[in-house]
Amino acid sequence: MLIKRRKHSVPSLNTTSTADISFMLLTFFLVTSSMDVDRGLVRQLPPLDKEEQTDRTKDVAKENTLAFRITAQNKVMLNDEPIAATDVRRRIADFVRLRGAQHLIIVDADPASDYNTYFNLENEIVAAYAEVRNVEAKRRFHRDYASCTEEERKKVRDIYPQHLSETYNTAEPTSQADTKKGGTAE
Repeated sequence: MLIKRRKHSVPSLNTTSTADISFMLLTFFLVTSSMDVDRGLVRQLPPLDKEEQTDRTKDVAKENTLAFRITAQNKVMLNDEPIAATDVRRRIADFVRLRGAQHLIIVDADPASDYNTYFNLENEIVAAYAEVRNVEAKRRFHRDYASCTEEERKKVRDIYPQHLSETYNTAEPTSQADTKKGGTAE
């Protein structure tokens, strides 16, 4: 005995607007989501060559050093005196011009300091070097540093090399509460 089955027709879905809807959803999420741009510092580190791993430390006279310190309260200090952010670039540029290749810029950042403060100080240092090198390139080669050949740039970099020392751990206490006075133990 055969039972006759009825064929059911499956209704078809209208998918013509599916592509439009997915495109609109994609556009919506791209517009509303944040696209954070990573900020970083471009640095050329010396090559790790075992033959060149000599002790590159040298003694620098105190008058040839410019010491910046970023406190835990995000204050920038120049030689233990507060400095305005607007004066940093000019002071560095004047210092590098005056000392030539015989200078050292020291940056000491407290571990509790904000990264943006450190990043802004580094940007000012890089901008000061760019300004000094640009002036020297115009004086020697009558064109901007960026327009010079690699050989000309090397000559300018030899006159004004970037000597930068960075430390991140301060041995000094960050607040008055960390210091103890007197001879009695508490």
